[in-house]
Amino acid sequence: MPASTAFFGQRNGQAVLKHGVLARYAHYFAGRAGAATQGRVAFIDGYAGEGRYEDGSPGSPLLLSSQATRAEMFGRDVKLAFVEQDDARRLRLQRSLNDNQIEADQILDGDLESVVDGLIDRYKRHAVLLFVDPFGLAFSRSTLERILGRRTRQQPIDVLYHFSLSTVARMGRAGVLDGPTSQQNAARLDTALGGVDWRHDFEAADDPNAPTLAALAVARRFGSSAGAEANVPSTGVPVRQRPGQLPKYVLMLFSADPKAHWDYADVAGKAHVDWLHHCDRTDYEANIQRREESGVLSLFAEPEPDKDEIEQQIRGESLNYLRDHLADLIRTRGSLRPVDAVQETYGEQLGLARATHVRAALKDLHRHGVIADDATGDFWTRSIR
Repeated sequence: MPASTAFFGQRNGQAVLKHGVLARYAHYFAGRAGAATQGRVAFIDGYAGEGRYEDGSPGSPLLLSSQATRAEMFGRDVKLAFVEQDDARRLRLQRSLNDNQIEADQILDGDLESVVDGLIDRYKRHAVLLFVDPFGLAFSRSTLERILGRRTRQQPIDVLYHFSLSTVARMGRAGVLDGPTSQQNAARLDTALGGVDWRHDFEAADDPNAPTLAALAVARRFGSSAGAEANVPSTGVPVRQRPGQLPKYVLMLFSADPKAHWDYADVAGKAHVDWLHHCDRTDYEANIQRREESGVLSLFAEPEPDKDEIEQQIRGESLNYLRDHLADLIRTRGSLRPVDAVQETYGEQLGLARATHVRAALKDLHRHGVIADDATGDFWTRSIR
């Protein structure tokens, strides 16, 4: 079964995290960026798919549509544009929208690379959020940089970009080996990644996990170099199928607004709770099913997963890490302005912790006399010493 077909069966863990980030960030973007465009906003879903999964879970088009409806409550006029190249999926997408009484401004066929400039022209003087979520490689890096370069004060453009580690790992490894598809894979990666030197990483990939780790290193360089070329910083959050597994992709935000990156990290931390709860719930239901099928009944009822307990666990783990990490970071740098150094501030907790955990860690450091700042108010805008 093709990956794109299997994808729409049942929403998996990585989709829960991705959609948790997408829905929250779309709501945030409509509020913050829409304030600069007199309420005019456009959501563009560049690889829209069918609208929902076979199990009934909403896909990205329905999630973006729901956020557009929410945004109307605080004075935003949100246009919806969906691009889906596959005819059958596009037909099912239209049915999903009709079933939910959603009227899109545009539903386009063709590939995103060929239609995206026309959409940006159409939404001139709108704040544009472009969601790039392909099954494999996204459009070329040159297209990404061109889109980011089109932003203006009257048309802020943010891009949520799916960088597929699994695809780059597979193609990168094949691209450095002698084989019938070596040159083809290498050429496709060169186009997608632009000037990023990926070959060296994969030539040294000699164990089962090495290709994914190499792809992760390439993703970091891609985000920073593409962002630097377009003068638009990036922040990348790794997305896993299950806890303890290597990530499948990195969900990158490209935005010229420094505050957006700070809030994006917080959004990802909130979505992380959803993801952990989904994983725990999946395990819980699988255990119940196994017991029912085996006919073995437990004397004690297994407690259902609890989000509050998950949040408390994350808080404890985050504070333990962030206290030491931030103390070392500030000691080494002399000062830290969190909004200008989001990835450095969170360190290994990026995508796991939230802004409230950073604040709590800084307050602890202040109480112990390590830093002078008490982390009250908008602490992320200050230089903390």
